[in-house]
Amino acid sequence: MRLTRRSATLASAIVTMALLLTFGVARPAGAGLLGGLLGTVVGVVGGVVGILAPPVSGPGPYVLRFEPTSLVYGTPNGSQPVMRPSSVSGTMTLSVSNGQTDLQFSVKNLRPNTIYTIWTIFYPLAWPMYVPPGGVRPILDPNYPTGPAGYYVDGGVVAPTASLSAEFTNGMGLDPGVTFVTDSWGYGSVHLTLDYNILGNTYDDGPPVGNKSLVTQCVVDSPGPQRGPCPSATNVQRVTTTWLRKYIAQVPAADRAAQCANYDASDPGAIFWQCIDPATVDPNSGNGLPRVWRFPFDHFRLAAHPDGLTHGFIGGNETEHVIDMVGRRCKLTSTCP
Repeated sequence: MRLTRRSATLASAIVTMALLLTFGVARPAGAGLLGGLLGTVVGVVGGVVGILAPPVSGPGPYVLRFEPTSLVYGTPNGSQPVMRPSSVSGTMTLSVSNGQTDLQFSVKNLRPNTIYTIWTIFYPLAWPMYVPPGGVRPILDPNYPTGPAGYYVDGGVVAPTASLSAEFTNGMGLDPGVTFVTDSWGYGSVHLTLDYNILGNTYDDGPPVGNKSLVTQCVVDSPGPQRGPCPSATNVQRVTTTWLRKYIAQVPAADRAAQCANYDASDPGAIFWQCIDPATVDPNSGNGLPRVWRFPFDHFRLAAHPDGLTHGFIGGNETEHVIDMVGRRCKLTSTCP
């Protein structure tokens, strides 16, 4: 079920897994975190302008044909074999209206009885597409080790393809984004509405960016909880992350009163609060949702989950999924190499 903006403001745990900075109530930010955020984008404090990627033009709807990876010919991580590898197809149809995106996706001949999720990727994909031996995902373009030009220092590579108002449950059940289960023939589909323009291409329009910072957990082959230091970096697993927030200090001074419901011009320290979108504020409680940074997507990844579990706000580690298909933005703009 997709929440409306009004009902979204009533839920205190919306849009995040890390609850320390979740609520719309204004709070001072930690100096270390804010220091990194203020340096994320050139010109952020003085104003954010400019087009970051070729626009997707035309009246729509827009049809994006996904391309299979070499993994559809194998069964990595104990996944089910693809029904007909040479006949796999995946189609995403996008319609944008009033700042929202109607998204439909369907696949044929993929892995049967398998949970699939779609993830939004901001880093460029290496092309020709290449999956290293033993890997379960195509590699990113090594020419962009920190992401595309103008990307955020604190921004992650991947974010869920889900509404900002979606209530994630850390993978306890199907994730609320583009998630579906194929039937016994490898057919599956999903239809949902995103509360943003997924085709946008500026810092204030487009898909929301995930945070690079991750909660980690040490996992060892031993019953019971782990005690003492983690024996090896290979034992560390990623657990979750959240949307990359926008702070009042990152909004042009002339726009702060209009864009941030919690801005207090009489308090110099107010600029270090997260910026609350006035459109999301509940008139009874005064709580609302923080603004987040946006960036144009480079491609989507269709992830199979052989373990039968989704992973909440991140795509999981390489032992938990298989990337069967990708959908490249450049196909919509006719700019593919």
